[in-house]
Amino acid sequence: MERRIVVKSNSVAVLGFHDGAAGQIETWFENVTGYHIACFVHEAAEPFEVNVEAENRKRVSQRTEFPTQDSFKGRPFLVSLDWVKELKNLGIQKVLPLTPNNRDRLRQIQACLENGIELISAIHPTVTILHGATIEPGVWINAGSLIGYKAEIECGVLINTGVQIDHHNVLKRCCQVDPGVITAGHVTLWECSHVSTGATIINRIEVGEGAIIGAGAVVIDNIPPKCTAVGVPARVIKYQ
Repeated sequence: MERRIVVKSNSVAVLGFHDGAAGQIETWFENVTGYHIACFVHEAAEPFEVNVEAENRKRVSQRTEFPTQDSFKGRPFLVSLDWVKELKNLGIQKVLPLTPNNRDRLRQIQACLENGIELISAIHPTVTILHGATIEPGVWINAGSLIGYKAEIECGVLINTGVQIDHHNVLKRCCQVDPGVITAGHVTLWECSHVSTGATIINRIEVGEGAIIGAGAVVIDNIPPKCTAVGVPARVIKYQ
């Protein structure tokens, strides 16, 4: 039997179900923001099934949680291609976008904006936000990160644990920054770019739209759009 979705005036639907992002925020989001997580949403045509035993063989930790066909983290789990219509029919007018794929998340955000669905952010209480920084609705910033003076964070941006985004940075829609990344001043991450764990970007660098920066890379030159760059210093190794 499908789990009933309880909708309140402060209800939010979370897009995505990865235990390292959506699963984490479930532990603190309601207490920090005052919102109610009504359900998690997976955009798909078929019911969701996970072979938990097979997935756990890929990991040392056996504590990763996975959704069933109708629930995740004890909350209802909605699987639908027409999730916008279903949320509106339920009366849910707020969405937290955490779908891991940057372009999918951008498309979902555009669907929300076109249909009058409000974007909500999840910013951990240990995040430091310096004077003049601006953060649009619909972002995730995880524990211990720093958003620098006059930095600009646009909707759909995902910033993971212990990231330093320095002064006058501009993070465009739906870029993603993995744990431990450091960016110096006046860095721009263009739409849907992805900076992997522990990378360092020096000042006045632009990372092009859709580009991927490899883990531990040191970026000292601008990175063109839709490529992958790795190494110290970072060099382009392929184009998408």
